Amino acid sequence: MNKTQITVAAVKEALGFIASNWGAWEGDLHTLMANVISDERVTTHDVRGLLHAISMGDGIEGLEGLLVEKQGANYKVKLER
Repeated sequence: MNKTQITVAAVKEALGFIASNWGAWEGDLHTLMANVISDERVTTHDVRGLLHAISMGDGIEGLEGLLVEKQGANYKVKLER
């Protein structure tokens, strides 16, 4: 597994956790990172890059319900289920 695959898998796991506990959810990069605990190799920088790609319109398999909007240096993240 490469770094991108590891990051996507960790974010998918975090979103599954969020969805099962809260359903629809809204937060920012740091709130999302608090839930990305499955792999210590995943950094905030990695997740920021993933969120940037999604905010630019890149589709990522398994993260279709994740809406990302860049707000200054941070990202608004919304999970719709």
